[in-house]
Amino acid sequence: MVIEFLVLAAGLLVLVKGADMMVSSASVMAKAFNIPGFIVGIFVVALGTSFPEAVIGIYSGFEKANLLAVGDVVGSSIVNITLVIGVTVMIAPILIDYQAIKREILLSILIQVILLLMVASGLWLSRLEAGVLLGGMVGFVGFIVSKTRQISRDEFPDSPAELEIFELLEDEAVIVNQTDQKQPIRMDDYPGKTLKKHGPRFIAGLIAMVLGAKFAVDNAVAIASSLGLAKELIGLTIIAFGTSLPEFVAGIIAVIKKEDDIAVGNIIGSNIMNILLVLGLSGMINPITFADLSIFGDLAAMIFASILLLVPVWRSNRISKYWGFVYVSFYVLYIAYKLGAVF
Repeated sequence: MVIEFLVLAAGLLVLVKGADMMVSSASVMAKAFNIPGFIVGIFVVALGTSFPEAVIGIYSGFEKANLLAVGDVVGSSIVNITLVIGVTVMIAPILIDYQAIKREILLSILIQVILLLMVASGLWLSRLEAGVLLGGMVGFVGFIVSKTRQISRDEFPDSPAELEIFELLEDEAVIVNQTDQKQPIRMDDYPGKTLKKHGPRFIAGLIAMVLGAKFAVDNAVAIASSLGLAKELIGLTIIAFGTSLPEFVAGIIAVIKKEDDIAVGNIIGSNIMNILLVLGLSGMINPITFADLSIFGDLAAMIFASILLLVPVWRSNRISKYWGFVYVSFYVLYIAYKLGAVF
């Protein structure tokens, strides 16, 4: 049993590290080849932190164990709000200036309610319903693209992820001469050099993600079976926390860099895409049948957590340390309830 837990933890670490390598390398290469900045932003900020969940969803679908994906998506959405934002605002309160954040939170709640209605229609998620979720994903990306089309590629990045990309590009695009004056290198050489350096990192990250997902899913199933636990519970707890690490790190960086809107917006975008993309892909591969009615309690907890996030943002555009305590307390009570229901 100890070995299974260690391998599960190692799998999650490899999965998250692989996602980080893949996203960073893809972003740098996109910049080098003059792919529009808004496209880079969409995939880095929104899809980037959802990669671990997406790989878990795809692999568990092929393994016909995609109740793990459901637990991961629902659990990650709860963790993202209650722990990631909760702990973040305990470090420093968050001020929301970007008004669209309110709309994104409402959209997130709407998508969560739609998922609840889909599940309630027959305690399963059919391929048709999964296709509807994927269609929603296409619509969401199209909406984001239309809103960001006017952003200049030369504008200084304003998100933690893009800041890291900018710094990587700056490091690679300049050399320091003997007088300590920075001079640009020939940019026609830059794409080729970037591809040579970051192409292998991209491939290595992809391989790490696939292997990490395999070890995580296989050992989670083994642990659940040996303990008599539902796969959803493993997904809701261990896997959900592990795959939320990118959001947690991004949130802490955002607060340190005073990018409060990004700290919240990144979480909401991730929650939206976890449902539309991850469950959409997993359900298309293999329809998801739910074992019992407990899924409704988990979905309700996810929706309630989103409503808790909306309240301070809607009222005062500020999430105080008090709300951080509320969010973390909610997560503790929720996990206590889940464990109590099992044991």
